[in-house]
Amino acid sequence: MKRMSAFLIHPLDPSIHRREDFRCESAELEAFLRTRARKEMEAVVSACFVLVPDVDRGRIAGFYTLSAAEIEVTALPEGLAKKLPRYPAMPATLLGRLARDLEFRGQGIGDRLMFNGLARAFSTSHEVGSLAVITDPKDEKATAFYRGFHFLPLKSGRMFLPMREIGQLLKQRKS
Repeated sequence: MKRMSAFLIHPLDPSIHRREDFRCESAELEAFLRTRARKEMEAVVSACFVLVPDVDRGRIAGFYTLSAAEIEVTALPEGLAKKLPRYPAMPATLLGRLARDLEFRGQGIGDRLMFNGLARAFSTSHEVGSLAVITDPKDEKATAFYRGFHFLPLKSGRMFLPMREIGQLLKQRKS
Protein backbone atom coordinates (compact mmCIF):
# COMPACT_ATOMS: atom_id res chain seq x y z
CA MET A 1 0.00 0.00 0.00
CA LYS A 2 1.17 3.54 -0.73
CA ARG A 3 2.51 5.62 2.14
CA MET A 4 -0.23 7.93 3.41
CA SER A 5 0.40 10.81 5.77
CA ALA A 6 -3.08 12.21 6.39
CA PHE A 7 -4.93 10.27 9.07
CA LEU A 8 -7.89 10.96 11.32
CA ILE A 9 -8.80 9.42 14.66
CA HIS A 10 -12.43 8.74 15.50
CA PRO A 11 -14.40 6.61 17.94
CA LEU A 12 -15.05 3.21 16.37
CA ASP A 13 -18.26 3.23 14.31
CA PRO A 14 -19.11 -0.29 13.07
CA SER A 15 -21.40 1.17 10.40
CA ILE A 16 -18.41 2.94 8.79
CA HIS A 17 -15.18 1.22 9.86
CA ARG A 18 -14.35 -2.11 8.20
CA ARG A 19 -13.17 -4.18 11.15
CA GLU A 20 -13.00 -7.38 9.11
CA ASP A 21 -10.17 -5.94 6.95
CA PHE A 22 -7.87 -5.24 9.92
CA ARG A 23 -4.74 -7.45 10.10
CA CYS A 24 -1.98 -7.14 12.71
CA GLU A 25 0.67 -9.26 14.41
CA SER A 26 -1.83 -10.47 17.04
CA ALA A 27 -4.79 -12.72 16.29
CA GLU A 28 -6.11 -11.78 19.74
CA LEU A 29 -6.18 -8.07 18.88
CA GLU A 30 -7.78 -8.74 15.48
CA ALA A 31 -10.50 -10.81 17.18
CA PHE A 32 -11.06 -8.12 19.80
CA LEU A 33 -11.60 -5.43 17.17
CA ARG A 34 -13.95 -7.61 15.12
CA THR A 35 -16.07 -9.15 17.87
CA ARG A 36 -15.70 -7.36 21.20
CA ALA A 37 -14.81 -3.69 20.69
CA ARG A 38 -18.34 -2.68 19.67
CA LYS A 39 -19.93 -4.68 22.51
CA GLU A 40 -17.60 -3.12 25.09
CA MET A 41 -18.40 0.35 23.77
CA GLU A 42 -22.14 -0.36 23.94
CA ALA A 43 -21.72 -1.59 27.53
CA VAL A 44 -19.71 1.59 28.25
CA VAL A 45 -16.80 -0.37 29.73
CA SER A 46 -14.19 0.80 27.21
CA ALA A 47 -13.85 3.29 24.39
CA CYS A 48 -12.23 2.25 21.12
CA PHE A 49 -10.61 4.80 18.83
CA VAL A 50 -9.57 4.04 15.26
CA LEU A 51 -7.00 5.77 13.09
CA VAL A 52 -8.11 5.90 9.45
CA PRO A 53 -6.54 7.29 6.27
CA ASP A 54 -8.22 10.52 5.19
CA VAL A 55 -8.61 9.04 1.69
CA ASP A 56 -10.46 5.92 2.96
CA ARG A 57 -12.25 6.64 6.21
CA GLY A 58 -13.60 3.10 6.47
CA ARG A 59 -10.13 1.51 6.47
CA ILE A 60 -8.69 0.99 9.96
CA ALA A 61 -4.93 1.62 10.06
CA GLY A 62 -4.79 1.17 13.83
CA PHE A 63 -6.77 1.36 17.03
CA TYR A 64 -6.51 1.72 20.79
CA THR A 65 -8.84 1.41 23.76
CA LEU A 66 -9.18 3.40 26.96
CA SER A 67 -11.10 2.57 30.11
CA ALA A 68 -11.20 3.42 33.79
CA ALA A 69 -8.92 1.47 36.09
CA GLU A 70 -7.10 1.72 39.38
CA ILE A 71 -3.59 1.21 40.66
CA GLU A 72 -2.97 -0.37 44.03
CA VAL A 73 -0.77 2.09 45.92
CA THR A 74 1.41 -0.81 47.08
CA ALA A 75 2.29 -1.50 43.41
CA LEU A 76 3.68 2.02 42.93
CA PRO A 77 7.29 3.04 43.52
CA GLU A 78 7.67 4.03 47.17
CA GLY A 79 8.75 7.60 46.38
CA LEU A 80 5.56 8.26 44.43
CA ALA A 81 3.28 6.40 46.85
CA LYS A 82 4.45 8.57 49.78
CA LYS A 83 3.25 11.72 48.00
CA LEU A 84 -0.29 10.45 47.46
CA PRO A 85 -3.42 10.64 49.61
CA ARG A 86 -3.82 7.70 51.97
CA TYR A 87 -6.10 5.47 49.92
CA PRO A 88 -5.44 1.82 49.07
CA ALA A 89 -5.85 2.49 45.32
CA MET A 90 -5.63 5.44 42.96
CA PRO A 91 -7.69 6.12 39.83
CA ALA A 92 -5.98 5.47 36.51
CA THR A 93 -6.73 5.21 32.80
CA LEU A 94 -6.13 1.83 31.19
CA LEU A 95 -4.66 1.80 27.71
CA GLY A 96 -6.00 -1.69 27.15
CA ARG A 97 -5.22 -2.45 23.54
CA LEU A 98 -3.18 -0.79 20.82
CA ALA A 99 -2.49 -2.25 17.37
CA ARG A 100 -1.45 -1.21 13.87
CA ASP A 101 -2.52 -2.87 10.63
CA LEU A 102 0.33 -4.71 8.86
CA GLU A 103 -0.18 -2.73 5.64
CA PHE A 104 0.69 0.49 7.47
CA ARG A 105 4.07 -0.61 8.84
CA GLY A 106 6.78 2.03 8.95
CA GLN A 107 4.38 4.98 8.89
CA GLY A 108 4.53 5.91 12.58
CA ILE A 109 1.02 4.61 13.25
CA GLY A 110 1.94 3.23 16.69
CA ASP A 111 3.38 6.59 17.73
CA ARG A 112 0.33 8.46 16.43
CA LEU A 113 -2.00 6.13 18.31
CA MET A 114 0.06 6.39 21.50
CA PHE A 115 0.28 10.17 21.48
CA ASN A 116 -3.44 10.50 20.74
CA GLY A 117 -4.34 8.08 23.54
CA LEU A 118 -2.04 9.83 26.01
CA ALA A 119 -3.40 13.25 25.02
CA ARG A 120 -6.99 12.04 25.39
CA ALA A 121 -6.28 10.47 28.79
CA PHE A 122 -4.41 13.59 29.97
CA SER A 123 -7.17 15.96 28.90
CA THR A 124 -9.94 13.93 30.56
CA SER A 125 -7.89 13.55 33.78
CA HIS A 126 -8.68 17.20 34.51
CA GLU A 127 -12.39 16.35 34.64
CA VAL A 128 -12.27 12.83 36.06
CA GLY A 129 -9.20 12.26 38.22
CA SER A 130 -6.60 9.83 36.95
CA LEU A 131 -3.10 9.49 38.40
CA ALA A 132 -1.57 7.72 35.41
CA VAL A 133 -2.06 5.71 32.26
CA ILE A 134 -1.46 2.02 32.86
CA THR A 135 -1.04 -0.84 30.42
CA ASP A 136 -0.45 -4.59 30.35
CA PRO A 137 2.22 -5.29 27.73
CA LYS A 138 1.72 -8.73 26.20
CA ASP A 139 5.36 -9.42 25.35
CA GLU A 140 8.88 -7.97 25.31
CA LYS A 141 8.28 -6.14 22.01
CA ALA A 142 5.27 -4.36 23.54
CA THR A 143 7.23 -3.63 26.72
CA ALA A 144 10.02 -2.03 24.67
CA PHE A 145 7.44 0.06 22.76
CA TYR A 146 5.96 1.40 26.02
CA ARG A 147 9.43 2.02 27.49
CA GLY A 148 10.06 4.27 24.48
CA PHE A 149 7.30 6.52 25.84
CA HIS A 150 8.82 6.47 29.36
CA PHE A 151 6.36 3.96 30.84
CA LEU A 152 7.72 2.49 34.06
CA PRO A 153 7.19 -0.97 35.55
CA LEU A 154 4.76 -1.53 38.40
CA LYS A 155 5.31 -4.27 40.96
CA SER A 156 2.22 -5.98 39.51
CA GLY A 157 3.84 -6.47 36.07
CA ARG A 158 1.85 -3.68 34.53
CA MET A 159 3.48 -0.49 33.31
CA PHE A 160 2.45 3.08 34.09
CA LEU A 161 3.09 6.66 33.05
CA PRO A 162 2.06 9.40 35.51
CA MET A 163 -0.17 12.17 34.17
CA ARG A 164 2.44 14.78 35.14
CA GLU A 165 4.97 13.08 32.88
CA ILE A 166 2.36 12.74 30.12
CA GLY A 167 1.82 16.50 30.29
CA GLN A 168 5.57 17.07 29.89
CA LEU A 169 5.83 14.55 27.05
CA LEU A 170 2.96 16.26 25.19
CA LYS A 171 4.55 19.71 25.66
CA GLN A 172 7.87 18.43 24.30
CA ARG A 173 6.13 16.97 21.28
CA LYS A 174 4.51 20.32 20.46
CA SER A 175 7.81 22.20 20.56
